[in-house]
Amino acid sequence: MNHRNLLAVAGLIGASALVVTGCGSSSSTADTSGGDSSAPAGAATGSGASFPAPAYTQWCQESQTCSYASKGSGAGIKDLTSGVVAWAGSDAPLTADEDPVTTGPILYFPTLLGAVTIPTNIEGVSTPINLTGPALAGIFDGEITTWNDKDITASNPGVTLPAKPIAVCVRADSSGTSYNFSGYLSQISQGFADKVGADPSKTPAWTAKVSASPGNSGVANCVKNSSNSIGYVDLADAKQAGLEGQTAAIGVEGAYVAPTTASIKAAAADAQLNPNLTVSASLSNSQTKGAYPIVATTYAVVITGAPDNAAVKKALTYFLGDKAQGQLAGLGYAPLPSSMLSKTTAQLSKLG
Repeated sequence: MNHRNLLAVAGLIGASALVVTGCGSSSSTADTSGGDSSAPAGAATGSGASFPAPAYTQWCQESQTCSYASKGSGAGIKDLTSGVVAWAGSDAPLTADEDPVTTGPILYFPTLLGAVTIPTNIEGVSTPINLTGPALAGIFDGEITTWNDKDITASNPGVTLPAKPIAVCVRADSSGTSYNFSGYLSQISQGFADKVGADPSKTPAWTAKVSASPGNSGVANCVKNSSNSIGYVDLADAKQAGLEGQTAAIGVEGAYVAPTTASIKAAAADAQLNPNLTVSASLSNSQTKGAYPIVATTYAVVITGAPDNAAVKKALTYFLGDKAQGQLAGLGYAPLPSSMLSKTTAQLSKLG
């Protein structure tokens, strides 16, 4: 049975529901907002991370070479390794549990860079706040529980922050955004590393009281609809939810950096590619002046030797082309640096 037939069978299987608190009643674990699972005949079917979904969906529709269903990195990898789709979107490399014996090695194709932004919705505060990395970690490990905590007020002179509990919005599904965000927090805070975990995780064991929603759009809506809340999403989803003007600047006193295409590009100056084209941890917590500190790379993940790789190659050739890369700034991302782009383009030859 080929990928498209398997996809048709999978479409008949209902997704289980997950009850979440604080952001509505029940929600599916699959986030399909911004995603399109339909595909022209012969196109490469894909699924996975919600982080790049605005870009992937637009590119698939423009090029008519692919389709993309946004449902989270973990779900996309499961679809790929079980033969349901021809490629997956993921903001994190596969874990040992996700990489079973397949027809060939896993290939990673970096496609774009994006910021993990921190949107807030604070009573009486209409402008972006400043947060240090340790203060942000303290919110998500439960050490900081109210907005008027001294570690937050110290970064925001002249801003009246309420003595209200912080509502913390997180991902409910296996997420590459969570992987990159928790990786940054564990780097910046030993307390977070001790409480939540020292290694990046797609499903962090948050020690703060949290409200969980599927997909980055779900987290954005949780923040938008919850008073005195905070979350973590890609800049594109923050924009789509109307939260771009409420995303925090992250850094240290005198050097707080807002998430913008320019600050994402600055972080990319430190990017170092591993031999398999995954990006080393140097991209997170960049020390480059003007760099936003929480930047992620999204990969198109493909299995070498899979039967639909010729179609995947057509789609990825478009993704890496001048037109697609040139659209990223307008969508809230940054294009790949030239050195990363050239190595990724060269790897397309491995798809046949």
